[in-house]
Amino acid sequence: MKDILVIREEKNADEAILGFIRSKYDSKIISFDSKQAENLLMTEGIRIIVVFMDNTVASSLVELRRMIMYFKNVHFCLLGTEETIEKHDDLCAKEYVHCIETPLHVTTFQKKFEFILNQYEELSPIINNSSERKLSVLLVDDDPICLRNMMNWLKNFYQVAVVKSGAACISYLVKTRPDLILLDYEMPVCNGVQTLEMIRSEPEYADIPVIFLTAVSDTEKVKEALKLKPQGYILKNTDRIDFLNKVNAVFGI
Repeated sequence: MKDILVIREEKNADEAILGFIRSKYDSKIISFDSKQAENLLMTEGIRIIVVFMDNTVASSLVELRRMIMYFKNVHFCLLGTEETIEKHDDLCAKEYVHCIETPLHVTTFQKKFEFILNQYEELSPIINNSSERKLSVLLVDDDPICLRNMMNWLKNFYQVAVVKSGAACISYLVKTRPDLILLDYEMPVCNGVQTLEMIRSEPEYADIPVIFLTAVSDTEKVKEALKLKPQGYILKNTDRIDFLNKVNAVFGI
């Protein structure tokens, strides 16, 4: 069950706020599609829809207005610049539609957003759920020793799943969305670069943060790994403290 549905144009959102929502709350991210949104409301028990309004095309706004008109018993939180919000102030005037002007710092967004959640009995459990939720990490590596070490380092802080190949990683993502993927750079058959290319090609999980794990510090190989814009890389000989610090930094911890 999901608490929050996030709607935005494809890859068009405040990345800091979007990343915060993904890490803090049990959420689902889609584009402007009223039918998909309706199906998720019915199956996931979603209570609030967060919408990134800036730079939306006319057809997306039509979909949004349709959702606000027909989706009953659900709240909307519209995020956008002052100009965007003013342009659609008729939506903000509707019951259960809340507007937050952006840009703003993530901590300020959290305060404003949780103020909205606390006002309504049906929304306030989302805050409790978020404090209890353990972030999830998917480890993708064919080395059993590395897997065991990383599992032991992560298990007290994160929910950890393990797969041993690129193909198994993609199969896992079809069923479950982790909050972070730690991806071995050098694997047989389907290496880390090929696996990341497949991850980035699927809109459903293209925005999942990925950190490469590599046993080599060769400058050229590192440059190749960074072309697909992962969140970084970790050398496999990194000690426990530095390893955890780099993982925690993805979540702003």
